[in-house]
Amino acid sequence: MSTSPALALDPLPGAHPADSELFQSAPIPILIEDWSRIYRAVKELRKSGVVDIDRYFDEHSQAVSDLHALRALVAANDAVVTLLEAESTTHFLEHAAVLLPADRLCNNAVLRAIYEDRPTCQGEHTLVTLKGRSVPIVWRCSLPKNEDGYRRLHFYAFDVTEQKENADRLDALRAEAARAARVSLFGEMSASILHEVSQPLSAVGSSAEAALRWLARDEPDIDEAKAAIACAARWARDATEICRKIRGFIGKAPVQFVEFAASEAVHAALFLITPEAGAKGVRIDLEIDPDARVFADPVQIQQVLANLLLNGIQAIDIGPSRERTLTVSVTASAEEVVFDVRDTGPGVEQAAIEQLFQPFFTSKRDGMGMGLTVARSIVDAHNGRIWARGEPGTGCAFSFALPARRGAGAVAA
Repeated sequence: MSTSPALALDPLPGAHPADSELFQSAPIPILIEDWSRIYRAVKELRKSGVVDIDRYFDEHSQAVSDLHALRALVAANDAVVTLLEAESTTHFLEHAAVLLPADRLCNNAVLRAIYEDRPTCQGEHTLVTLKGRSVPIVWRCSLPKNEDGYRRLHFYAFDVTEQKENADRLDALRAEAARAARVSLFGEMSASILHEVSQPLSAVGSSAEAALRWLARDEPDIDEAKAAIACAARWARDATEICRKIRGFIGKAPVQFVEFAASEAVHAALFLITPEAGAKGVRIDLEIDPDARVFADPVQIQQVLANLLLNGIQAIDIGPSRERTLTVSVTASAEEVVFDVRDTGPGVEQAAIEQLFQPFFTSKRDGMGMGLTVARSIVDAHNGRIWARGEPGTGCAFSFALPARRGAGAVAA
């Protein structure tokens, strides 16, 4: 929905009074614009040999502006006036250019649809009312089959404020549940992780004491003392880095989708669980496609992996197999990236596999049964899928797939 300045609205050409009244009182905001000159210009572009309209507009940005300037406002019903919190139609018209500014993304969607002869077009946009309130909308229009029809191109707007607020609340609850699960997961690994932190701190103390001894000699050895202090500084940095990673994992950081190498999430999760694996005598094998990339929240994917890895370590620890190996693999295809965690534990009954992702289902004596539920929620929020497979005595494998992200170029848990 976009327009150029207009001082008055003409009666709908050819409209019956009853039709005009029905349009004006319709409960859905309807904006009518004249795109006939734009339609003609787009068709001329195709006739001139333009085969990729998006590339053409990228290379000729002024052409987009020129096309946008060809549109004109024809009519707006009362629901549009109400949506934009104007006092009257006249009040709306006085501020139409500001209320409905040209939006490149929305207008390009219509231009592309015209070029491709599509029957409909839709998109999302956020309007700002005369009172300064932001209103998220979903807009839709049906595209005519000829130039004359484009003289009255109807745009229908649907206020989705309530739906967006509900979605935002759901996202906030999901993020809080994920953080609670991370804290719980950290609690299960705290002893081994704290041991990992204590090692560099102990080394700092030892190096500092060594420096003092070198300085306390009858003939202080400044070089040795400096070397000991440098060693202490290095260990202190290591301890700081460990604490930073732990804080990043359990902290209340906002959900942030970015593109990153899948291997980064694996290694970040391994940082958390390697001490636990070492304490339980579990070897970890890696089979990672170095080119696999995803578009996701790194902390939450790290959380899913850490949960699956810890589950695998705990399964191996209670199993009878002498092969105490946890295998982590990442494979990529054109459509998706698959993360796979396989253990050599006691396995699981087929009937139980269906229940693994249900809330409060757990095989652990002191487990809450929420880790896999939250993992599934995170994967679902990333438009992915998660599943398990295995049989008694053969170990268990958990896998999840995320949409592949290739090159430059979408959600939140």
